[in-house]
Amino acid sequence: MFRFRLESVLNYRKTIEENLLKELSELRRQLSLEEDRLKMMIFEKDSHINDLGSLQKGGITLQIEDIKLYFSYLNGLELKIKNHGDIIKKCRERVDKKLAEVVNAMKNRKILEVIKERGY
Repeated sequence: MFRFRLESVLNYRKTIEENLLKELSELRRQLSLEEDRLKMMIFEKDSHINDLGSLQKGGITLQIEDIKLYFSYLNGLELKIKNHGDIIKKCRERVDKKLAEVVNAMKNRKILEVIKERGY
């Protein structure tokens, strides 16, 4: 009966691949959460801009200090959005790096599986 001498190596490579897939899944989940946070920030900014426009169109007179405060808040929110975009970019880079590791692990596993199938 054929006994594959590298079975333990194959099992080890399968374990590595499974662990990398779990890590990739977690990184993708984190990326999704960060993208959702960014969408909420953008929605909040747009909502406040629309509110300000509605107040102006509604004939409500605003004091200059109120308008300055509103724009200061919107500028701060815009800065948070920009910074969060950088966070998302870093998350995407981590996902891409982990994906490359997963692909490499799959290749290593498949090489041994082909060797096993051929009966070496």
